[in-house]
Amino acid sequence: MRIQTLREQHLGAKAITTAFPNKGWALSTVKKICQRVDRTGSAKERKVGCGRPIYARCEANIAAVEEPFIL
Repeated sequence: MRIQTLREQHLGAKAITTAFPNKGWALSTVKKICQRVDRTGSAKERKVGCGRPIYARCEANIAAVEEPFIL
């Protein structure tokens, strides 16, 4: 079961971590996920701008690759 499903069944973070000790989930991480589920209704949604920025597809790199390579 996913943490989101367990939270929707009104289980707390401590109950979730003790129910699945073999998963190795940190209590603080499960608490954060439970808060996100309570706030948004989903554990998947992330903040805007979260994650590593993508620089490989910037216009300068695309233009550089399109130019012919001369030795």
